[in-house]
Parts: sequence; structure tokens; C-alpha cells
Amino acid sequence: MRDLLQCREDIDSIDRQILDLLEKRMDVAKDIAEYKLSHNQSITDTSREHIKLQKLREQAKDHGLPASYISDLYKLIMKNTCSVEQQHIIAKANSSTIVRDTSIAHLGSTGSYSHVAAMRFLEGFKGNITASGCDTFEQIVGQVETGKVEFGVLPIENSSSGSINDVLDVIQNTTASIVGELFVPIDHAILGNTETKLEDITDVYSHPQPVAQCSNWLKDILPNANIHYTKATSEAMNIIREMNSPHHVAIGSHMAASYYDLVPIVDNIANNTNNYTRFIVISMTPISVPSTIPAKTSLSFGVQKYTPGSLISVLAEISKHQLNLTKLISRPRLDKNKDTWEEIFFADIEGNLSSPEMQDILEDVKPFTSSLKVLGCYPNSEEKNKQR
Repeated sequence: MRDLLQCREDIDSIDRQILDLLEKRMDVAKDIAEYKLSHNQSITDTSREHIKLQKLREQAKDHGLPASYISDLYKLIMKNTCSVEQQHIIAKANSSTIVRDTSIAHLGSTGSYSHVAAMRFLEGFKGNITASGCDTFEQIVGQVETGKVEFGVLPIENSSSGSINDVLDVIQNTTASIVGELFVPIDHAILGNTETKLEDITDVYSHPQPVAQCSNWLKDILPNANIHYTKATSEAMNIIREMNSPHHVAIGSHMAASYYDLVPIVDNIANNTNNYTRFIVISMTPISVPSTIPAKTSLSFGVQKYTPGSLISVLAEISKHQLNLTKLISRPRLDKNKDTWEEIFFADIEGNLSSPEMQDILEDVKPFTSSLKVLGCYPNSEEKNKQR
């Protein structure tokens, strides 16, 4: 029988070799990205990926490995490879590079969902990353607009609780552009300083959004608990760590618990266990998305309030050009000169700003709008566009 310590050392050695090989694979992928950009080819090739996975499943059997295990593993590798290829192509198309230092502002401190989203957006960059935690959405936008950071990440909607109105309000008048989006899975958990019985919990701390997203669990399991709202989940976790009380807990990410030496007491407490938050990334430098990458364009517009059918007319122009409208939200217009009850609409359209169809839409809707602003064009990260 082999010594356990020696076995673990062998595993560590093999893992280092795997990481070296993954690095080499990624270097080849960057060369592929260069080729695809110069030859105007799409990043994804579903036919090639299908054949590749089928071959890998057959090879797995020859090595005595489960075919499903190898298939799942390489789907993840391919997904990450496509993501890095896309970052490389977009940077190259905009006369930039991912091999550089950059900075990003997010809500809360280390371990907040916004921090997780920020790191995920920049994980393909090769350089020093400076992350700046903020207390408010206004501070995030302000840091971007003043040039203190290159990017800012903002949670704009959640699959359970809907749109985040404070973010919609803060981007109404920003001079920054949307340059990216991410869909981050939300793994809400009850976090405490130690394992404790649920009946002993008296107080729960978290940001209003997680509280709303976990309302059913809180009502059913902790109906008498006092709810305390914080500026971010990271602030809630820090409070619980400092209180060091078995009766006080936070709602936060299971993955972030280790940052604050907290223990997950109950996992997956969200009303919708298939829970995602969509984040947008803003920058003072708009980007151009190559036509080979699925794109999304975000607009804000007002309609002619006293003209019947003006909103329908705007939507009809979008429909006429056969582009998919994925989101339409209205908010009160934040302008001291606005009329009473005047609204501003936010629309997300699956289409590239540089395409003839989108340019036609922008021109054709003008007669029916009182204001029209392009918030940004960026890669479309909707799940259905992630062909693997």
C-alpha cells in the first residue's frame, strides 16, 4: 500500500502539469482568436465542438475514464476558452489588449456578489487588477466618470425580484457607456459564526435585494426574526463576524463565507433556486463589437406623452426590423424640467449598434420619441447565445 502523503504529493505534481497544459492550450486559443478576427469568423463552431466532444468521449473509454465526466469537463474548458477568445477579439478590435493593468468599482467589499461579478468580468485580463469597493451605485458611476477606475459593475436585475430601480435611475444621466453584461448565479445562504439551531436565530442582516429574494424562506422558517438592511452582503457578513453571536446571521454567498470566517448554516434559501443576477459593466470608453460576436444594444428613450400610440409606434419600428426586444422597463424621468408623470423607457435589443437594422431603428423611432440615447452596445451574454 502506498503512503498517503506520497499519493497526495503525486496528485499535486499531476495537477501542476494539468495547469501547465491548460495554460499552453489557452495560448493556442489566443492564436485562434487572432485568426478568427482577421478572417471574420465566429468564435463558436458548434459542429466542431460536437465532433470534438464525441471524440473525447470515445478516448475517455480507452483511458478507463467515465465519458460523461470528460464531456462535462471539456464543456467547461471550451466555455472558458470561448470567453477568453471573445475578450481578446473585442480588445483587439478596439485597439486595446487584455495584457494590461486595469481597475473596476463594485458595490460592497470583498465577497459581495458585485465583487464576484467584477472579478469574473476581468478574469481573462493579464495584469494587475485594482478593485474598488463602494457604498452606493452613485459612487460606482462617479468613479468611472471621473476616471478613477476604468470599469464599474452594477446589478441591474434579478431573476427573482426583478429590476433594480436604483441602478436604472443612476444610469439615466450618466455619460458612461455599457460595455458588458454578466449573468451571475446567486447562491444565497444563511451564514453565522458557528453552527447554530435555526430556532435560536433572532436577527438577520443583508442587503434589501437578497432579503426580497429569500422572502419565502424567511417567512416560513424565521417569521419572528428581526431583519436588518445593509448596504451590501459583504457589510452584513462583516457585521456578523464582529458580533460573534450565535443568534445573529447574515444572508450572503456561500462562496464568500470563507472571506469572513463564517459558517454556512443553510444553503439555497432563495425563492427561486435557479436564481441569477444580471450585471452591467460601464466605462467611459464605448466599445465596438465585431459582427461575428452576438451583440446587444441598450437604449433609453422618452415618448411623446400626449401623442396616442407613440410607445406602440416605437415598438412597431423595432419589430419591423425583426430584432428581438429582450427587455422594456419604465421609470420616472429624473429631470427637474420634466412633466408630471413623465416616464423614461429602457430597452435591450438583440442587435449590433453598427448594423444597418439598428441604425434604421434609431432613425425611424425619432419621430415618436421626446428623447433618445444609446446606453451602449456590448457582447450578448444571454444563455441562449452561449453555444457550446
